[in-house]
Amino acid sequence: MSTQQANDVDIERLDAQMTDLLDAFEAHPQMQPPATHPTIFFLMDFVRNTHQVLKGVDAQKYAAGDQTAREQVQEVIGRNQFACVLLNDSSGKLSLMTGSDPNDPVDFGPNVKAKARALMEG
Repeated sequence: MSTQQANDVDIERLDAQMTDLLDAFEAHPQMQPPATHPTIFFLMDFVRNTHQVLKGVDAQKYAAGDQTAREQVQEVIGRNQFACVLLNDSSGKLSLMTGSDPNDPVDFGPNVKAKARALMEG
């Protein structure tokens, strides 16, 4: 996905990949109530909000080259890239941002990481 431009993104595929990533977040053991992990919740919420932006894109306008639709898709791509950077943070800054212990970073697990990687690979 990192080399794609907004005018050649398969919106349906991107939607499905983002749905898969959200499902992986929701299935994570540390996302189960009553004690959801704040870092996982934060990142899932970020991806969910990004997914809502994608769902707001008019696919017909996008296909016709509408500038606003293309900008929205480019925003989604950028936010997805940022989510992957955060997901792979080893500095402890993400933990600090979400009120967690930076000395004990959350393990997102192989499923979430695989879905995020697939999202970036397109």
